[in-house]
Amino acid sequence: MSDPSERPVYEGPPVNVPPPPGWRVEAVALPGEPRRLPPQDHAAIDAAEQRARLVTQWLTLVAVALMFTVLIIGLVDF
Repeated sequence: MSDPSERPVYEGPPVNVPPPPGWRVEAVALPGEPRRLPPQDHAAIDAAEQRARLVTQWLTLVAVALMFTVLIIGLVDF
């Protein structure tokens, strides 16, 4: 093994160099006022959500029926 006195010694972080005189952080441009959102048609949104819910329920019903059909056919074959 090597001698412990030969190991390098941590000298700490490098010296911090101050910025030149008169230096400042860049100014950040402030954004303008946000624009108004367009009005929403709540009745159309509700109708679209109801159609989407109906499609989801029918797809679930068909998938479950298909799953039970495959399960029953698989059990009958044995």
